[in-house]
Amino acid sequence: MKNAPNYGEFYQRSLVVIGKADLLSVQEKSQCDIYTHWLIALEGTEMDKMTGAYQWNVVVFPSKKCGGFDYKQPYYVSDCFQSIHEAIDFTVQLEKIAKEDQLCMIAN
Repeated sequence: MKNAPNYGEFYQRSLVVIGKADLLSVQEKSQCDIYTHWLIALEGTEMDKMTGAYQWNVVVFPSKKCGGFDYKQPYYVSDCFQSIHEAIDFTVQLEKIAKEDQLCMIAN
């Protein structure tokens, strides 16, 4: 795992079952049938070591039921947030969208 990213600032939410419409989209993108859940997470990148300022992305990965996922192939990556609070709010919105089987609508 030499090329694995540094997940020092990586905070995941509970896994969400992938709905039928979203599953078709995942299978088209990854050509893989093993994914059953979404892993929605915050990923922080330190932008300024002097101030400790971070920027945040919300990242969605197709995942196995056990939580295993391919970090090299996110299904969706948000624009950057300067505030962790805004990023957290967005994870809640994405989780709601995923539970409604509509994630494929915003990821395309």
